[in-house]
Amino acid sequence: MSIASIAQVFYRAHRFQPAAGASCAAVAPVSSSRLLSLLLGSDPGLLRFHTALRSAFACLLTGFVTIGWTVATHRPPTLAAFALLFAMIAPLFLRDAGWRGWLRSLAAIYGAGCASFVAATALAPWPLAADAAFLAVLFTGMLVQACGPRALGSAMTAVVAFYLGLYLHPTFAHACMTLALSTAGVAIVVLTGRVLVPTHPRATLQRALSTVAQRAALVLADRRADEAQAIAHLSSLNEAALAVEEQLDLLDFAGAQRLRARLIEVEIAAALHAREGALLEQTDERLRIALRRLARAGRDAGSSTTRAAASKKSIASWRGLLSWLPASRATTAALIAMLIGHSVSPERWFWAVITTFVVFLGTRSRGDTIRKTGERVAGTLTGVAVSAMLVELLHGMPVLIVIAMILCVFGWAYFILTSYGQGVFFITVLVGLIYGELGFAIGPLVEMRVEEVFVGCVVAVAVAVLMMPLRTSHHIDAKVESVLAALNEITRLTEASFDAHASIASMRTLDRRWHELQAALRPLRTQRVFAWNTQMELAIGPLFACVQTARELTGLTARGASHIAAIDEIRARLAGAMSLFALRSGRAAASSMNHETRSSELTAARQT
Repeated sequence: MSIASIAQVFYRAHRFQPAAGASCAAVAPVSSSRLLSLLLGSDPGLLRFHTALRSAFACLLTGFVTIGWTVATHRPPTLAAFALLFAMIAPLFLRDAGWRGWLRSLAAIYGAGCASFVAATALAPWPLAADAAFLAVLFTGMLVQACGPRALGSAMTAVVAFYLGLYLHPTFAHACMTLALSTAGVAIVVLTGRVLVPTHPRATLQRALSTVAQRAALVLADRRADEAQAIAHLSSLNEAALAVEEQLDLLDFAGAQRLRARLIEVEIAAALHAREGALLEQTDERLRIALRRLARAGRDAGSSTTRAAASKKSIASWRGLLSWLPASRATTAALIAMLIGHSVSPERWFWAVITTFVVFLGTRSRGDTIRKTGERVAGTLTGVAVSAMLVELLHGMPVLIVIAMILCVFGWAYFILTSYGQGVFFITVLVGLIYGELGFAIGPLVEMRVEEVFVGCVVAVAVAVLMMPLRTSHHIDAKVESVLAALNEITRLTEASFDAHASIASMRTLDRRWHELQAALRPLRTQRVFAWNTQMELAIGPLFACVQTARELTGLTARGASHIAAIDEIRARLAGAMSLFALRSGRAAASSMNHETRSSELTAARQT
């Protein structure tokens, strides 16, 4: 039995009440655990929870084997460092459902880490060459950051392994022992990821469907939501629907397309409920019916026994994903941080360089970099305070220290890819505990950590502002244009044909671009404390209305050509929402969005 089955203690299958007159509470999934409900609410399908569980278990078992061996043979515990780092990082990026793809990802991540560690060890006697190679590794890592989990995991492992090789500068014998011990980490990662806490796409799909129902119930319960609250509720529901879509991509069963259509129906019904407050009873019933249909369609997933074939990316497709400008910015910032960091501490300058790397990782605008820098500083300051306290409180209690370390690994893995500041907090606490356990004086270490991180953050902000900056407003404009292009594609498809599969796929593309726009708007919302951007704040509501109207259009298109009059009415509403968006945002209405003229022409053509 897998360790993942422990969750059954907290989790009973979520079911939907079939009675037509059921109350609002009956539509919500009935959970045997309030904790699990909270987890599902913030983590659709418990994907991040299981990933963090794998990372924590892998670190615990790897530490037990490798550090136990070093203690038994009276060797330095630093020989286990690479194995532990690999066990901590690799589970975050091993996301392939099939064995073959999973092992390829494992080999790529481990191979990149080993090559980087060997290169750092070989170049350690020549500091200038080692520093130049470290910058090259950082540049390569930033370059491939958008090429998928496998590439990003390889980049992260390579950067950390190179840092480890330079910091430890092991002898040839110690380097060989380190690599030999790391094979134990690889075996434990395989054991953890495929046996103890395996990936079950069908079970994850069912949990994600439960999250959809839970978030739809929030829409039902909040009868007095204003526009901002309604957008938040519906965006949260859409996020859960996209989690279901991701699991459907891993499965291949006959009812997948029907399940996709039912998801669209639930989102449409939720949007109508949020919009038409005067008709609550009618919209309540429509949403309940949509949820029951979704539940019936979801049960078909339980009989699936096959997985979808993994898509293969060609080298040509990777070229378009390479991030040349962000890599140039990050490498320039790393070089400056390296020069300043050396003057602060010849031994700990790596912290400043890695700070610039992680701050630039995944950022696409000047405001985004500044926001992430603030999270880095806040997470570091709170982390060093907590780590100093724990080192003092847990001194002489090795069991409690190990428990605290494992909890930090779990927290880091759970938050680092979604809530950066909280992830930084946990990794900072973990670093403090490790150095404290190794006998370092915690006071000077904390001071040095803060100084190096501060250097890296200041350099990152300076480079983001001065070196080929991408203004936040320009980045937002680009994301708005991508949303408008996706809207255009949906209207084109609905006017040209009634292809349900293509329409739903285009709608999910629009959903993903909407969430990308939401991410781009985060720095703007942070600045709201200091300045109110009236134009953009007023324009987001009409644009979200366009997205929801396009969803209604997709739902009718999926039903066929028997709803032409209703489709034309929805196109007219979409054109009105687009006009309001153009008015509030200061944009000229695109001529390609003149739906009324084109739909009347198409209607006349169909009638003839």
